[in-house]
Amino acid sequence: MARPLRIQAAGLTYHITARGVRRMDIYLDTVDRLRFLTILADVVERYALRCHTYCEMTNHYHLAVTTTDANLSRAVQQLNGDYARWWNRRHHHVGHVFQARFDAQIVQDDAYLLNVCRYIVLNPVRARMVDAPDQWHWSSYRATAGLERLPAFLNCNRILELLSPDDPAEGPDRFLQAVRETDARALTRPRDTILGDDAFVARFQPYRERASREVVRREGRRQLDAIFQGAVTRASRNAATVTAAREGYALAEIARHLQVHRSTVSKVVAAHGVRE
Repeated sequence: MARPLRIQAAGLTYHITARGVRRMDIYLDTVDRLRFLTILADVVERYALRCHTYCEMTNHYHLAVTTTDANLSRAVQQLNGDYARWWNRRHHHVGHVFQARFDAQIVQDDAYLLNVCRYIVLNPVRARMVDAPDQWHWSSYRATAGLERLPAFLNCNRILELLSPDDPAEGPDRFLQAVRETDARALTRPRDTILGDDAFVARFQPYRERASREVVRREGRRQLDAIFQGAVTRASRNAATVTAAREGYALAEIARHLQVHRSTVSKVVAAHGVRE
């Protein structure tokens, strides 16, 4: 996927993907998967998100959510941070669990949202983990299709309204049928950072152009994983933090990578005379 634009506003819908660092498995057993869903439910409530769809894979997860406030990064940081701290304690692991950045596509709230949700729940089939989506119990497919009870944090209303505007009660059957009629292995993920019609994409064009200029400006810099490799002491970690800031990484990016508050990074770089 292209680098996310990091546009945050109330009422935007996003397709979120977060992966384990170096593609490490982030779910090792059922306990891990259940704990992640518990944390997700808390984050959905705390940040007033509408969670349309989810799927836990092995080394990553997918979400389709709509914000009611401009708080996407805070919500995902809370989700990933809380789960990572719990996961590290449980598995006696030291270090990062998730990659520094999560991927976020902005999605138009109509047929494009339906396509994203269909793609998300078919991921286990595409990965050949199961033969049919109803066999995978770690996605929202079964609940949306009416095969099991909806979890409290899942809001399928918009999907069902789009599928059956005259009678949402028929929505689960239509969702089930729409997914069944899709060839999962032929389904590919759109690579665009903005999924929508021409007018919707044009709305975000200024942000896209600015992001493209920023990528060009930063081309060739080292990845944060490489900068912080071997930085196990406080002094070496602070030195790596300063190096990352001098190479053009935003303090918020560094903070997400280290899973610390931005102010902690700010104090380190300020102490070494680096301007924010």
